[in-house]
Amino acid sequence: MSKYAAILVIFIFIFTTGCGQKPVKQETAAAPVPGPNTALSSSPISQTSTNTDVVHHASTVVNMVKMADKRVALTFDDGPDNKYTPRILDILKKNQIQATFFLIGENAQKHPQVINRILQEGHVLGNHSWDHQNLSKMTCDQIQSEISKTDELIKSISGQSPEVFRAPYGAVSTEVLETASLTGHQKIIGWSVDTQDWKGKTAAEILSTVKKEVRPGAIILQHSFGGRGGNLNNTVEALPLIIAYLKENGYSFVTVPELLSYDHTASK
Repeated sequence: MSKYAAILVIFIFIFTTGCGQKPVKQETAAAPVPGPNTALSSSPISQTSTNTDVVHHASTVVNMVKMADKRVALTFDDGPDNKYTPRILDILKKNQIQATFFLIGENAQKHPQVINRILQEGHVLGNHSWDHQNLSKMTCDQIQSEISKTDELIKSISGQSPEVFRAPYGAVSTEVLETASLTGHQKIIGWSVDTQDWKGKTAAEILSTVKKEVRPGAIILQHSFGGRGGNLNNTVEALPLIIAYLKENGYSFVTVPELLSYDHTASK
């Protein structure tokens, strides 16, 4: 190969890798953090540097927001459905609390009326991919399809695009960060309190986890569909207990976008 041909090959490689964005100086990039081979992840999304030179412009990961005020965001993944999501909505309505629901596209397609109720009662719609696959193992085109298809479906039902995005399993790679940015999601939402309700933990165990891990600015992870054997009665039972405990200890409840608005410096 001639000198000039070698230079041309290097040039093509540099500008055809990644997700189609011009490389910029890196601030942060995320290493893959796949969850277990179960329906849901059991650990928060983490973000670590993988390259100290350059990386394509990417979204950032937010697990919580550092603040002094006692505010928390309740989040519910994997819905909607016609069984548990309405029961969760009933509890939130009774307590006059707004939460954030990260929806699976396939489930959203089946239950448009529940999506409209979520929105009508003041909650925030989030994107949780089309069918809950591990995005960190996908190509950029596949990731974009998972996110964009869900965005478009939810907008067609509700008239609003999802405000926030959460990766299934908490699995985030550089490609996921880059592609999320391309689809308009500049922040990928993680969590700082994992109730592990999907594992079938009892209401008392779920409440104990919240008591142990909650901090001002926390994002609390629960679910509105799925669970062990398709059962989330434990989540429904625990939710009033969580709300009562947090209220008694001076916490107020906000949606994820509201939480982000209080402090633009989010923990990684």
